[in-house]
Amino acid sequence: MKEYKIGEIYEGTIINIRDFGAIMIFDDERKGLLHISEIANVYIRNIHKYLKIGKTYQAKVISIEEDGFLKLSMSKITDEEKNIFRQNGIKKEKVDPEFVDYSALKEKLPKWIQNEKEQKND
Repeated sequence: MKEYKIGEIYEGTIINIRDFGAIMIFDDERKGLLHISEIANVYIRNIHKYLKIGKTYQAKVISIEEDGFLKLSMSKITDEEKNIFRQNGIKKEKVDPEFVDYSALKEKLPKWIQNEKEQKND
């Protein structure tokens, strides 16, 4: 099982939402609570306006229970940490040009050019 550390940011998916907060699950099946007060630095009247079941979010571990259950926070993630997490999380994959289909673009491009020329002449 993955070792989680307090203060580290992990990406998890919301699996349950209650009035008091949401349960997140991480890729190794570890679960944690994101309390409603830890979602944002504002009063939240309706948690469903901030979180959606099945959507993935970043959360910082603020404590770990003896049984391994995580206590999480989104509001304690700084802008700098968000940027670092995004940079580290970006996966650049090369796309084989052979598998890219440009036929729709090839079909529409002459018409777009013609429309642009007509608008300039008006």
